[in-house]
Amino acid sequence: MHQVKKSGRRFTHDLAFMRQVVVHYLSGQEGYVLTARRFNVSSTQVQKWVSRFSSDLGPVISPTPMTPSEQQELEALRKIKKELEKKLEQANMQIFGLQTLIDVAEESLQIDIRKKPGSKQSKK
Repeated sequence: MHQVKKSGRRFTHDLAFMRQVVVHYLSGQEGYVLTARRFNVSSTQVQKWVSRFSSDLGPVISPTPMTPSEQQELEALRKIKKELEKKLEQANMQIFGLQTLIDVAEESLQIDIRKKPGSKQSKK
């Protein structure tokens, strides 16, 4: 998506992207060159964007280092996330297997096994 400057020229990048680059630079983690490499733009462009947008963004708060207990909690959460992703993958494989089983059964028995969307329940 291109945005138009006041002068009528078009930006080659989205404003949100440019602001993201500026925020990354202002966080103090990397200089102009490394920020430019990270976002695949020229360092001159980063300098121009910083001078143009830094006053619009206000002060950038740099993150404080984590305490050892926070680091342990983060590692525990990462472990739980990995376990949950593994369980999700297994569940998706099971669903795929059951759907394949139903497909084969429908084809070989020539009957509809799956309930069609919007169909009404039978009255007994």
